[in-house]
Amino acid sequence: MKLAARPQTWWLLGLLLVAGAGGAGETPTEDVVGAVERHYSRVRTLEAEFVQRYTYGATTLVESGRVYFKKPGRMRWDYNSPEEKLFLADGQYAYLYVPQEQQVRRYPVKEAPQWQAAFALLFQEKKADLGRVFDRIQVVRLHRLEGPARWQLRGLPKSDKQGFTEIWLDLNRLYQVVRVEIRQRDSSLMEFHFRRWRENHPLDADLFKLDVPPGTTWVTEEGN
Repeated sequence: MKLAARPQTWWLLGLLLVAGAGGAGETPTEDVVGAVERHYSRVRTLEAEFVQRYTYGATTLVESGRVYFKKPGRMRWDYNSPEEKLFLADGQYAYLYVPQEQQVRRYPVKEAPQWQAAFALLFQEKKADLGRVFDRIQVVRLHRLEGPARWQLRGLPKSDKQGFTEIWLDLNRLYQVVRVEIRQRDSSLMEFHFRRWRENHPLDADLFKLDVPPGTTWVTEEGN
């Protein structure tokens, strides 16, 4: 999700959070998948600090800010470094607003199946179900005591339309997603690192409504 100024970069989210064959290590895949699905089935709102890293070839772009999720299908990414910008989804459309450009780009949510897969745990209105978005899931148990992650989930796409080759979710001991890695078909890599999650904290509905200054230019990007 290199959200700068490219017509389709916002869905490079593809732009992870919310079955499978056998697990690895000591923990069966179905146990870890079931635990993370139960955790996010109980969650209605989330917010966290994030760092986003987009790599393509020798070029890497690092951005950071704060993100908010509200089920069903709403999210808000407030970027504050290296420049201010806003990416917002209201359930029907997604919007990218860059104040310096005085422009809003609007996209139909249905045109971004890859980020819907990447963040499915945070969007699905009913019971979280990773099997709905991934063809196959594998689990790796981590033994690095210095890091927050305890398990990694690897999800494979159900179809080429999803735009990624694989998605990795790093989970902590509470089964919270602490990192998302999206490997895309153009060989680019998108990473999201999250910290200080707040779950089920009340979020105002207006947080997910776009409010821009008068005179802002609107550009609508429809699917083919």
